[in-house]
Amino acid sequence: MNRLLAILAGTAVLTAAGAAQATARPASETASSIPTRTCVSGYQGILLTELCADVDGDLITLTGHAAPASITWTERAVPFRLSASVAGGAELGTDTPSAVIPKGGRWVGRVSGAVPCGSTVEGTFLVTQWGWPPSTATISVPVPC
Repeated sequence: MNRLLAILAGTAVLTAAGAAQATARPASETASSIPTRTCVSGYQGILLTELCADVDGDLITLTGHAAPASITWTERAVPFRLSASVAGGAELGTDTPSAVIPKGGRWVGRVSGAVPCGSTVEGTFLVTQWGWPPSTATISVPVPC
């Protein structure tokens, strides 16, 4: 019994030490340099869409995710459009990939760029398959100073 308690106590200490090490950050790293992720889900058509924005300082990256809405989905190529711009300003870019979407879904497209702090970035991720109902996710993300 004592041997079992010693093993459990040792495991708890190692687990706590590993968790502390995994969350430790250098003292020079400020809160504003920690990337933040914001995600929104889109309309649930034939595909479920999700748009995520990662902000790291003045750099923003938008990526889309598509997953089938039905268990009867058969893997196929689907066209998409991912676009982003600064609200009232310049376009960051547009990506128009065609990707094979498996039953488990996949990340599709990527647009990134540097933007002035204090601005807001607007993004749209949508399925562009003709004849399908729209599956669109839109996001508006502030870039803090």
